[in-house]
Amino acid sequence: MTVPVIALVLGDPAGVGPELVAKVLSQQAFRAQANIIIVADRKEVQTGMDIAERTFPYREISHTAEVDFTDDEILLLHHSGSHPSAIEHGKATPQSGVYILETLRKALDLTQQGIADALCFAPLNKEAMHLGGLEFSDELHWFKHQLNWDKFCCEVNVVDDVWAGRATSHIPFRDIVDNLTTDGILATVELMHQTLLQAGYEEPRIAVQALNPHGGENGLFGDEEQTVIKPAIEQARAKGLAVFGPYPGDTTWKAMQAEKLNAVVAMYHDQFSTALKMLSFDRGVTIQAGLPVPIATANHGTAYNLYGKNAASPTAFEQAFLLAVRMAKGHHRQSTSQ
Repeated sequence: MTVPVIALVLGDPAGVGPELVAKVLSQQAFRAQANIIIVADRKEVQTGMDIAERTFPYREISHTAEVDFTDDEILLLHHSGSHPSAIEHGKATPQSGVYILETLRKALDLTQQGIADALCFAPLNKEAMHLGGLEFSDELHWFKHQLNWDKFCCEVNVVDDVWAGRATSHIPFRDIVDNLTTDGILATVELMHQTLLQAGYEEPRIAVQALNPHGGENGLFGDEEQTVIKPAIEQARAKGLAVFGPYPGDTTWKAMQAEKLNAVVAMYHDQFSTALKMLSFDRGVTIQAGLPVPIATANHGTAYNLYGKNAASPTAFEQAFLLAVRMAKGHHRQSTSQ
């Protein structure tokens, strides 16, 4: 593999996605990282360039049989969307939801056909996707269904070289304890280990967070550390994984620095991702970890309020694109070594 092939999707075209794509692909340094196939409506691509006041060259194709990178061109696989109404920009609508799901499906097809090595999508909106027919809680579970994938998966957030996963995710806060299990924590730790290997870390070092204040104070403030979390850590260590903790939520960052740890497994959605976003909201990336194809996106939303203003920062999407390239190379190395 010289450079990987990245299938790139605009996300929700009613938001800042097309603008971000234009700002990233207008830079030769990013175009040189991969062969790129954009799955999008040509009108939305042009709108993104108009808003960003930047352009990039591409060649439009109508079928995958036309995929050819001998001229190092970006390819645009045109898709106009099947919804009968035009997309209304600046808000969540069924039109953009249908468009999101259809373009993501086409991009997944490119990976399933062996044409693309990874998928990178600009920010999307769950409300729009549900209005457009999404029947799952989030895009990760939709990806699993589309790929007919039954293995454990979870979202992983990344800022620079700090990675974070979570044992429970998009559930009400009151349901966290009932959904927290030793097996679930262990599966998250193992998935984090494999994801870091794919990203090029030779010996991943992973922190596991406690659930209760002060780590439970030996059962004084809760016993989940003793009954659920520590057994998962012990089982992971027995499998040869470098796992540490459980660390109280308010001292995890200090432990990360002192022990030179690469990643954190949190017990719930906002436990460590809040710290990551405070570290840098503008550089955050989300990985759909555990799927058979690398998938990355910026760790922020569609910013409908910024549509058309040329005010969206491309930094997080730049990082998502670069990480998709990095993961694609690692995925290829793992596949050829098996």
